[in-house]
Amino acid sequence: MLSITVACLLFSPALSPGLEQLTVKGTQIVNPAGETVPLRGVNFGGWLMLETWISGIEREWDDRLREMADETGVRPELDAAFKALGKWDDDTEPILDHIGRLHQALRDNAKDKPGPLAAYFALYDAEPPIFAAHDFDRVLRDRFGDGGAQQVWDLYHDTWLTERDFQLAAALGFTFVRLPFWYRWFEDDDRPGEYRDYGFKYLDRAVEWAAKHRLYLMPDFHGAPGGQSPWDHTGELSRNEFFTCDACLRRTAALWEAIAARYRDNPAVFAYDTLNEPFSAKDLDDWVRVQDTLYRAIRRGDPDGIVVMEDGYKLESMPWMMTGFFPKPEEHGWENVVYSFHFYSGSGHEKRAAQVARIARREQDRCGAPLYAGEFSTMSGTPEGLDGMRVYCSLFNREGWMWSPWTFKYVDGEGKGAMWGVYRHDGPWRTPNIHRDSLEDILAAIRRMDTANFTLHPGYGNVLRECLTQPWAPPPGQNARKP
Repeated sequence: MLSITVACLLFSPALSPGLEQLTVKGTQIVNPAGETVPLRGVNFGGWLMLETWISGIEREWDDRLREMADETGVRPELDAAFKALGKWDDDTEPILDHIGRLHQALRDNAKDKPGPLAAYFALYDAEPPIFAAHDFDRVLRDRFGDGGAQQVWDLYHDTWLTERDFQLAAALGFTFVRLPFWYRWFEDDDRPGEYRDYGFKYLDRAVEWAAKHRLYLMPDFHGAPGGQSPWDHTGELSRNEFFTCDACLRRTAALWEAIAARYRDNPAVFAYDTLNEPFSAKDLDDWVRVQDTLYRAIRRGDPDGIVVMEDGYKLESMPWMMTGFFPKPEEHGWENVVYSFHFYSGSGHEKRAAQVARIARREQDRCGAPLYAGEFSTMSGTPEGLDGMRVYCSLFNREGWMWSPWTFKYVDGEGKGAMWGVYRHDGPWRTPNIHRDSLEDILAAIRRMDTANFTLHPGYGNVLRECLTQPWAPPPGQNARKP
């Protein structure tokens, strides 16, 4: 186990050659000479916070259901249910609720096939889609024991991202990496506050690799105890207890203090993203309560690092879309703070960019703090999708807003043409069945996840190269607000 005292002795500025301490000055981030630093980064998703759909370790939920329907003889009826319900919208309906409605439609469609229908639901109960890291871990431990599960996790963490990925990101022109992490790699639920070496081992590697390739690093608390939203990328689908759990907040704050103390003297770790998408804060007061606790915990560990606070999609909701959400940092005694927002855009990118610009400019003017587009994507490699990414990145460059698209790597094993990753595997991909495959077969699938088996998305790569070399923000005294 690691104490905070030991942790903060392990790193020093000598490990970050060429990287300077960054700080907030007005609405920009500057180096010690007061010069604005262009911060154009990328998310390293799916590594220390597993999202099963990103890495091809599990099929997407709808494809898994179709596979079960094929096996049990109710595929036509399931297809009809999908058609009747239409596309699922994760902004308006929890996924398990949607699957519940889908299954009710399936029952109606297949009522004259009681045997196959019963077989389908028996299979679903025994081998449901694996959405979140917690469920993935539970299935591994049930099947292979703690030792087998650890083999899988070790190989996964040693394969999905390596030093080579940091090198590739730097070669493209990115200047920082946002690194999502899950609390479970640092502490166990039955021993809260006793920190394990495991998570720090990989976080240390990331800091070392980033510094070696002259990239800044932003640790991002993606999955907090209890879950700060109902979504699977917290590590537990639909748990959503963080904002009503005092112990969860205390644990998150304590871990942040330990992490900040560990890297306080290393300029490579330039910022701490307090909580990914804190969607379930019920209002501004609830949000401030949590953010203030996490801010002060980080400050106990690192008095000087930048603290990033996300709105949790509040700026896409009324009334905050119209009136503003973020508070002025000085009202709460916060210093060196950046405000972050996320968005995903499937179409109408010019119109969406204008909306994003209007809201973000207003927030920056209201609060006097830098703005950061922490996650965004058009999700499509079509000409429209590529043009959209160019529009968004160019906007952020003109305004001098930090940006980092989601995400660096993605397995498009189903051949759907989605553009989630800068690097992608778009050829045939055998997704393992975690419920059935042998340990050896699962490990073999993970070995294929090495970036050597991925290629730069050609169109996306060209857009990023263009945007990563554009001028950054307006000269002093000028305004970037047109067009």
